[in-house]
Amino acid sequence: MQDWGKLFRKLRKDRHLTLQEVADNFNSVSFISKFEKGDSQISFNRLIHLLGKINFSVEEFLYINGRQANKAIDSTFMSYRPIYLTAGFMSPLVAFMNDLNISDSDYQHDRDRINQYFTKTIAHLDSQGSSDWHHYLAILYRVQRLILQAGAHPNESPKTKDLFKEIHTATRPIVSYLYNIENWSAFEILLFSVSHFAIPTETVHQLEQIAIKRTTISKTFPMMPQIQFSLLFGLFSTYINFRHMDWAKETLDQIEALFKQSEDAGVAIMLRFYHGWYDYIHSKGQSGIDKMQDSLSIAHILKLTKTAERMANMIPLIKKNQQEPAKAMIFVL
Repeated sequence: MQDWGKLFRKLRKDRHLTLQEVADNFNSVSFISKFEKGDSQISFNRLIHLLGKINFSVEEFLYINGRQANKAIDSTFMSYRPIYLTAGFMSPLVAFMNDLNISDSDYQHDRDRINQYFTKTIAHLDSQGSSDWHHYLAILYRVQRLILQAGAHPNESPKTKDLFKEIHTATRPIVSYLYNIENWSAFEILLFSVSHFAIPTETVHQLEQIAIKRTTISKTFPMMPQIQFSLLFGLFSTYINFRHMDWAKETLDQIEALFKQSEDAGVAIMLRFYHGWYDYIHSKGQSGIDKMQDSLSIAHILKLTKTAERMANMIPLIKKNQQEPAKAMIFVL
């Protein structure tokens, strides 16, 4: 909440308002001054009242605070619209997503330092409790460490099957948690987004249906469609990897249905790219490349630079995946 006071002070000064002008019987000059300096806590009701004195909405205040205090989730194809939330789990979750980019070669080159980092991170998360986001993030770090230590590759010997069995066992608490939540919030969608790669594909398919149905209470939350799109695009990649083409097509249909409610141009471009991806794999490389190239061109025209770069990088990987699916899996987060 210290950041709340600093942000409020900036917003007040931006509006050329003095402490005396925003103070009243509800919030005194002394209290507001202490709040701005981080020397006093504030109740939510008092904050709402105080924001009203500077003509600022609570939603905007929390959004701006989230942008300043937390890292944004920058998903593979939603990079043109990063996700900001005011929550303790945001920055650690983003850090984990970045750590998923550690490659086998990175690990081999700097194994001791990375192992120490994982051990320290897991110990810290475990020390914070076993019933909230710390617990589930610790599980995911253990899974990532397992994968790196094993140098896992889908086409390896039976040893890989044992590894996946161990990973699936490790993620059972996450699966159980997701099944048991009646109304999913942004956290559950994001947790599913970053863990689906470690969950059995059949279970992922079941949870996909639950994820959409159980977010109805938060469906009008402005960022929820964006979070859902990121999830669905990621699930599509998992289904394609394991050649569950019917499930991949179902997911594209889910995205189509959500798109009709949002009419986001960026999503339209990505949806065309994914249709091309699907066609390319389904046709064994005979069609689909034109759709992917068209999407890439449109992204360039609209100056969606990061999206265009990632599409350009994805196309050769998709071609390789079509030829050797076991050796070139693509997981999109």
